[in-house]
Amino acid sequence: MNSDLKKYFPIADFIAAISGNKTEVLIHDLSCLDKSIIYIVNGEVTNRTIGGTITKLAMELIHEGQTTNQPSTVNYLGTTNKGKNILRSSTYFIRDENGVAIGLLCVNTDITTLLKMRKAVDDLLIVDDKISKNSDVPTIIERFDGTVDEIIKETINSVIFEYGKGETSSEKFKLVEMLEKKGVFKFKGSVDIVAVALEVSIQSVYRYIKSIKGR
Repeated sequence: MNSDLKKYFPIADFIAAISGNKTEVLIHDLSCLDKSIIYIVNGEVTNRTIGGTITKLAMELIHEGQTTNQPSTVNYLGTTNKGKNILRSSTYFIRDENGVAIGLLCVNTDITTLLKMRKAVDDLLIVDDKISKNSDVPTIIERFDGTVDEIIKETINSVIFEYGKGETSSEKFKLVEMLEKKGVFKFKGSVDIVAVALEVSIQSVYRYIKSIKGR
């Protein structure tokens, strides 16, 4: 564990104390994504504990935050309990003295009941908006109950959906490059999963990664 992250533990306690038990506050250590959760308050909100893994979106936020140096990303939506619970989430990038992100301070508030109350009021007022017109939940961009394998596969599928599966060696190299940028290969066992998904050998994936890092 990075000792610099410990000073954020009291801040997590403070945020949780003023926000109530429907708000989970946690800290990720980015040096070990498989077991990145090093501190958590009100973990019952997403049923996560210390030693839990990072999420797919958080991996993307890390890459985005490293390249843009943005201080935080706020008020995006996530889901847990197989989509039954909706969370409003915000992430603050914890950086070292060189500006490199070493951790994340994440705040996740369960707004499921509030959304249902909003829909009930909207129905009574006959208000047409994205929630009352189409659904009782908004668009979800993050899952909090995914396993490491599920996170890896979701990331692979999103890249394949955007760029295609790749027919040639150069196209598959490009896909591996995109997956490397999204942090997929920081997880143990990810190379095997990528090899199966792209229909190439494990050795080929390792060769692509070596070439990418050698640039």
